[in-house]
Parts: sequence; C-alpha cells; structure tokens
Amino acid sequence: MNVVPSSCLNLGIVAHVDAGKTSLTERLLFDAGLLAELGSVDAGTTRTDSLDLERRRGITIRAAVTSFPIDDLLVNLVDTPGHPDFVAEVERSLLVLDAAVLVLSAVEGVQPQTVVLWRALQRLRLPTVLFVNKVDRAGADPSRVVDAVRRRLTPTVVELARCEHPGTRAAAVRPLPLDDEAVVAAVAEVDDRVLAGWVAGRPAEPDSVRRALRRGVRTTALTPLVPGSAITGVGVDALRDALVGL
Repeated sequence: MNVVPSSCLNLGIVAHVDAGKTSLTERLLFDAGLLAELGSVDAGTTRTDSLDLERRRGITIRAAVTSFPIDDLLVNLVDTPGHPDFVAEVERSLLVLDAAVLVLSAVEGVQPQTVVLWRALQRLRLPTVLFVNKVDRAGADPSRVVDAVRRRLTPTVVELARCEHPGTRAAAVRPLPLDDEAVVAAVAEVDDRVLAGWVAGRPAEPDSVRRALRRGVRTTALTPLVPGSAITGVGVDALRDALVGL
C-alpha cells in the first residue's frame, strides 16, 4: 500500500562546481527507489542533467526539479547549476525553497562560489545543512573543511556525524548521538536552556537538544554538518535523518 506523504519540503542542492551536488541528487533518488541504478556525471547518465550540452560538458546549466519521499515527507528537490556563469539561475531557484543543502568537497573545501552561495542563503534566511562530500577521495580532510567553514562561513556549526578513515576507500561515517558533548556544546552556543543544563552538569536529554537544534536551524542560528560520499553512499543516511528530523 502506498503511503501518502503528510508534509512537503522544497529543497535545493547548491555547490561550487564539481563539489558533487548532482551526484548527491542521484544518490538520494537511488536510495529512495526512483532509480534502478546510479547515473554518472562523467558518463552523462544522471537524471537531472537532461540537456545535451549538460551531458557533454558534465555540468549543470539549468535548475532541474524532481521529487522523492523520505518516510512521510515529500521532498521536491531542485538541483541547481554550480558554475558561476549560471549563478542567476541559482538565485532564482533559491526564492522558491524551504531549505537547502550546501555541498562542499572534502578535498577542495570552501571555494569562492561556496562563499557566494552561503551569503545568498543567509540573505534569504534559508535553513541549510552542509554536506562535506567526497570523504573517500585521496586528500580528503573533513576536519580541515570544518575548520574552514567556521572561519569563512559560520562559527555555529553542529557536526552531526564524524568521518573515520577519510581519504581512503574505507572511509566511513559515524553519526553522533544528540547527547554527545560536542553536539550539546555547539547547540548551547545559541540556546540558553541547553547552556544552563550543560553548565550545571546535568545530563543532556536528546529530545531537548533536538528541539533546540530545530529552533536554531529554523532561524538559521545553527547549521548542521554531515560528512559523506555521494558515490559510495556513506553519510547519506545521516543527511536524510537531518532533513526529516530538523
């Protein structure tokens, strides 16, 4: 029996060119059961890059929309261009979104277009999740990327998962429980109730931390961050959990 989604989320995926946003879109569609096999940007077989020029050049030129369910949430997903030549197309897309995933490469980190996109997301006060992609690539360093995010984008980052063995094919992602000290400390930066309990030494209650985190995300005071790989699929579960839970 088909389940009718009870709520809807208009979600955009944005990134500097080649950070992997179209591959992430493909992974989300595959995991949702909408694709029989993963397409490839290099091979020109992804679902959202449909123009001949997009397939030949391996880049997204115009925004593409597709939908998929996560539990009882219907996600209307907008895959946007990453090349700066098409930034006007991205900015038009942002106007219809409820939230966004900003994709960064675990190798290249925060790039010039990343900063431009982040400023646009902040100007529109769009709740945003950061996805640090390509943790399985040689040279990947998610910790360095997180440090760069705190310096160049926002200091109020909440890491919801940690990467183990980055830069190798064995790269794995371990979700952090909401009562983990690092998560509680990050949320306490902007929530007085969580801060009071943390300072008093009281054990954090995951439900209380989740409510505070949701408030912070909704007001763009907090930015969740998840590492992973769109190609291998590690970390994508944690990203989906963030989209549904926050």
